[in-house]
Amino acid sequence: MVFNWVYFMSMVLSKSILAFELAAELSLEVTGCRDQPLVAIATIDSMEPNTLKFSKIPPNEYLSGIVIAPSTCNAETVLISENPRLDFCKALNFLLDKHYLVRPVMESSVGHNCYIADSAILEDGVTIGANCIVEHNVVIHRNTSIGENCIIRANSVIGAQGFGFQQDSDGTWIRFPHLGGVVIENNVEIGALNSVCLGSLGNTTIGAGVKTDNLVHIGHNCTIGDNTILTASSELSGGVTLGANVWIGPNSSIMEKVSIASNSMVGIGSVVRKNVAKGIIVAGNPAKKIRDNM
Repeated sequence: MVFNWVYFMSMVLSKSILAFELAAELSLEVTGCRDQPLVAIATIDSMEPNTLKFSKIPPNEYLSGIVIAPSTCNAETVLISENPRLDFCKALNFLLDKHYLVRPVMESSVGHNCYIADSAILEDGVTIGANCIVEHNVVIHRNTSIGENCIIRANSVIGAQGFGFQQDSDGTWIRFPHLGGVVIENNVEIGALNSVCLGSLGNTTIGAGVKTDNLVHIGHNCTIGDNTILTASSELSGGVTLGANVWIGPNSSIMEKVSIASNSMVGIGSVVRKNVAKGIIVAGNPAKKIRDNM
């Protein structure tokens, strides 16, 4: 069963499980509607009922669905947790192991006048627009959408699992299964040996006209604005947001969830740890403002 509000998910619930049943598997207490059925996975800002989400810091507004969160969370159903992200990881892994979460049947499509190398691998659920080139040994995972007039250079991987783990109390690392997708808009060129990770619970999005050099890494849930340039060996950690017309210098690293506004530049070998305002040049480790970008 596929639900409209989770159209971007690479996996869906094949059967429902009640809130108190999931809580028992996680050894968590339940408040609110104990019998609420779980039918989909969602992000914390989803207002849809019967969806599973987590919140480390309870928001002020009332939340619908089943929320793994501290006891102070105001929600329809709360699975009380001292470490919501860890318990959410455990919940997803349980749902996968017991085949509640399954891969839906998805068709692929390739537009007219495309060149797809014989050695390229396109999984089910890949959509490619017209006039695209996919070079040798490229791997495009399911739930990836590529627009028109795009080029994916050799040996790049689009839509692989992102790097997400949470440490359990015994030191074991628990994988956060990423269920989202990748959206690449028109006129994008992805260089050779790039890695573009799918979103965890949403999409990784690359805007129109973006160009990436060789050996670029784009982490899960990144959003890249139109006409932005990422040069050789630059790295975007998870959840980074780049505005339009941003230029990222070679060997630069952008830390998790940092935002760089439009028309800004990042100098060679920089480590950007804080948000960057519109239209300035930053450089260094940590990156600092050098001057306005005229």
